[in-house]
Amino acid sequence: MSTTYQEFSPSPALQSFVECYWLHDFKTQGQQESAVQRCMPFGALELILHLDDNHAYALFDDNWQKLPQAFFVGLYRDTVRWKAVGTGRKFGIRLKPESLLQLFNVPVGSLFNQFTDLETFLGKETNGLIEHVHGVPDIQAVIVAAESFLLARFKNLNTERHYLYEATRLIRQAKGNVSIEALSEHLFVSKRQLERSFKDNYGTTPKLYQRIIRFRNAYESFQQTTDAPNWLDVSYNFGYSDQAHFIRDFKEFSNNVPTLVYHDSEQFFRRPNKQPLRLQA
Repeated sequence: MSTTYQEFSPSPALQSFVECYWLHDFKTQGQQESAVQRCMPFGALELILHLDDNHAYALFDDNWQKLPQAFFVGLYRDTVRWKAVGTGRKFGIRLKPESLLQLFNVPVGSLFNQFTDLETFLGKETNGLIEHVHGVPDIQAVIVAAESFLLARFKNLNTERHYLYEATRLIRQAKGNVSIEALSEHLFVSKRQLERSFKDNYGTTPKLYQRIIRFRNAYESFQQTTDAPNWLDVSYNFGYSDQAHFIRDFKEFSNNVPTLVYHDSEQFFRRPNKQPLRLQA
């Protein structure tokens, strides 16, 4: 039984839209199950495709539910528990939130903290991608197909500079350490208008998105060190009012305290500290 996880950088043309591509590969005999994994919220959208016939399961309302062949994941605030059953590969396209509006002109407000079948959300045009990559053993070929699918959306690309896009990018750029009041003032838009736009298009508030991004960056910071973190330093570096504030926020998004997460990292599926591999030409 073995599990591997890899991330791959997008081509230059798509770097403004795609965080990375990733592959999770679970190999086992028969229908053995993987250890239960945990996906924490990191402020990104996901298009996820099973590349083989075996599908993973996710825990919802204390019941294990089989995931669709291909599905779309909106912005999450909760940690999701899942497991693989039998040998299988999952391929993901991790998108920046504003990218879906720019590439597909589709808001994701209705999918906050939820997922749905990919065809239901983005239409039948996704079936070509699903069929093209199913069963393909070469991950580079899968990535090429994904890039072709995304680049085809450039014909409808919305290049207008919009305060919502700018706000989303600025929050990430500041690693979540920015006030919504300062953001509104910088973008010459009222706080109420910014909140309404976030809610309509992402399903959440700019404040919650800011907190999720700050949590993500704090998590990344201590995943890149072999020394036990100083939680007071982490709290200070990422703009928390004190250590108690940091631990309270961290527990809200991870369902665990930082120390336990640090010593149990193998169960956490999304590990953004891993350096993405470059897409081969």
